[in-house]
Amino acid sequence: MKKDSIVRKQMLLYMSTIGILIMLLCGALAVIYTNHYMGEKKEELIRQGEKIATAYSEAYRTGDLSELSHELQVLETYMEAGIVLVNQAGTVVLTSPGFDDVLIGDNMVYDDLTQKVMNGEIVTHQIRKDEVFDTPMLVVGYPVTEGYLAGIFMCRPLPAIEASLMEMYQMSVLSLFIVSVLGLIVSYLTAKHVAFPLVVMNRAAKIIANGDFEQRVIIHSNDEIGELAESFNHMAESLQAHEKVQKDFIANVSHDLRSPLTSMNGFLTAMLDGTIPQEKQEKYLKIVLEETNRLSRMTQGIVELSRAQSSAILLEESDFDINDLIRSNIELLEPQLKEKNAMIRAIYDEEKTMVHGDMDKISRVLQNLLNNAAKFSPEGGVIEVETTLLDKKKILISVKDEGPGISQEDQKYVFDRFFKSDMTRNEDKVGSGIGLAIAKEFMIAHGENITVKSEEGKGATFAFSLKLAEKA
Repeated sequence: MKKDSIVRKQMLLYMSTIGILIMLLCGALAVIYTNHYMGEKKEELIRQGEKIATAYSEAYRTGDLSELSHELQVLETYMEAGIVLVNQAGTVVLTSPGFDDVLIGDNMVYDDLTQKVMNGEIVTHQIRKDEVFDTPMLVVGYPVTEGYLAGIFMCRPLPAIEASLMEMYQMSVLSLFIVSVLGLIVSYLTAKHVAFPLVVMNRAAKIIANGDFEQRVIIHSNDEIGELAESFNHMAESLQAHEKVQKDFIANVSHDLRSPLTSMNGFLTAMLDGTIPQEKQEKYLKIVLEETNRLSRMTQGIVELSRAQSSAILLEESDFDINDLIRSNIELLEPQLKEKNAMIRAIYDEEKTMVHGDMDKISRVLQNLLNNAAKFSPEGGVIEVETTLLDKKKILISVKDEGPGISQEDQKYVFDRFFKSDMTRNEDKVGSGIGLAIAKEFMIAHGENITVKSEEGKGATFAFSLKLAEKA
C-alpha cells in the first residue's frame, strides 16, 4: 500500500483550510457588501431627495417649474432612478421622464409609506413587483415642507443594484480564487521545502541501517529541521565511533586471547613431549597459571560490565573514610611504581573525610584510575591523588598523571566500553578497555559522575565525586 507523503498531507490540510476560509469569507463579504452597498445607495437617494426638495422650493417661490423638470431629468439620468412627487392628498403630481405619465393623478397605494413621509419622516423601503411598478424597487421617501407637495419618492430598480452587487461578488470571488491558487502554489513549495530534508534523512537512515556509518546529511537550516539534522549526524558519528570501538575491541581481545593461549599451548606441549625438563616445569606452569588468571580477569571484567550496563548493580552502602581507602590502594600499587621509579603524592583536604557509598566499588574505581595512572606515567613520573571538598554535601577525588595525555576527540569515548586511545595503545599491553567503562557505571549507580581533563603530552586528570556521610 502506498504511504501518504508529508507533502500530500500538508496540501490536503492547506486546501481544506483555504476552502473553509474562502467559504466563510465569501459569506461574510456577501453580507458586508450587500449591507454597505444598499446603505450607500439609500444615502445617495436621500441626498438627491434633498436636492430635489431644494429645487422645488426655488421653483415654488419663482413659479417656474420648468427648471424642476429639467432637474428631475438630470437626476434620473445620473442616479438611474425614477422620481415621483406626491401632494398632500397622496396624489402623484409630477414624475421624472423615465416613468409613464399615467401615474400622474393616481394615488400612491403604499399608504403606510406615504403617511410616514407626510409626517416628515425619511423612509426607505424595498417594494416587490406589483401594479404600480413592473419591477422590484428600492424606494426612498423624502418629505417636503413647502408648497402643495408632501413628499418626493425616488425609486431605483433593485435588479440594477443586484447586478452591480453581482459584479462585485464576481470580482471578489475571482480575486479570492487567484489568491487561493497562489497560496496553494506557495504551500506546495513550502511543503516540499519542509519535506526535502526529511526525505534526505530518511535515505541516509536506510544507508546507515545497512551498515554504512559514514553517511551524513548536509542541511543548512537554523530551525528545528536543522537541529534534527545535527542530531542525526551526531547519531551517525556515535554509531561510527561505537563500530570502530567494537572492531578495535575484537581485534584487541583476539590479540590478548591469542597471545596467552599460544604461549600456554606451547608450554604445555613442550612439557608433554619432554622438551622442557622436569625441573623447569614448575616455572612454566606458573606462567601458564598467570596467563590463565589473566584470561579469567578479562572474562570477569566483561561479565561485570554487562551486568553494570543492564542496571543490575547492587550497592552495599556504608560510611567509610575515603582517605584510608586511598592509602590502602596506594600501598597495593607500590610494586608497579617501583618498576618505573615513579611516586604518588596524596593531598587530603582534611585529615579524615567520611563518605557514604559502596566501599568495595569505590575501591575498584580508585584501583582502575591509579593503575592507569601508573601504567601511563613516564619513568620517574609523579602521580597526584587529591581530595577537595566541593560543599557541605560532596567531595571530589582526582587522580592526575604525567602520561601522554588524551586527545580531545578521544576524550569523548574514553569511558566507552572496549575503547583504547591510539596514544596509549602501545603502552597498554594487557588492558581490555573496559576498566573505565565499569568505573563510570559504578559512579552512575551512586548517582555521581566521573570526568576526564587532559591535553596531549601533558598528562590526564580523572575525577569523581562522592556524597559526604551525614554527621551523627
